[in-house]
Amino acid sequence: MAQRGPYSKSAALRAQILDEALRIIGDNGYTGATVQQIADAVGMSKPGVLHHFGSRDALFTAILQRRDEVNAGGYSMDSFTVEDLIATVRHNTTVPGLVALYSALTGEATSHGELSTSREFFADRYRMVVGALTEAVRLAQVNGLVDLDRDPAVIARLLTAASDGLQTQWLLDPSIDMAADLEELWRTVLVGPPGRP
Repeated sequence: MAQRGPYSKSAALRAQILDEALRIIGDNGYTGATVQQIADAVGMSKPGVLHHFGSRDALFTAILQRRDEVNAGGYSMDSFTVEDLIATVRHNTTVPGLVALYSALTGEATSHGELSTSREFFADRYRMVVGALTEAVRLAQVNGLVDLDRDPAVIARLLTAASDGLQTQWLLDPSIDMAADLEELWRTVLVGPPGRP
């Protein structure tokens, strides 16, 4: 049932703010984007934008959540595969500003501990991604593509860590092909000759 009244308007405005923020960060990069630019793009004041999120940190965390929602349009976490992870990494090369935002907020979440607005978001996100990849690796084991003596959760964590680490390296050296490197890592896990699907 569709939302009505002030709540639906507020939710729609939040979505508009986040979509404009994704565009602005995608165009200008994380460090080149300001809350004022986002406010100007939606015809609001800076305090008006922050009112909908509570703080600048909460706004930028919500931007990452919205990015994940947009990226998830092509897949479901119930059936998320290693190939979906690789495709996401490949897509991320088109939005360096959002990759920089992700990296910056990950650093803040770990260095500021409980004081970080984004800590819970990243903890939940890692649990979800690693959980989905663990199931994908288990399925690959059932299909004979990964040795049964390998721990699927360890492989899932390593793939996730490699993905994030490659993004950091790519921000410093855009000539790195993150998706190809992640594919190569996955091939080292698979049973059989290189290039096996």
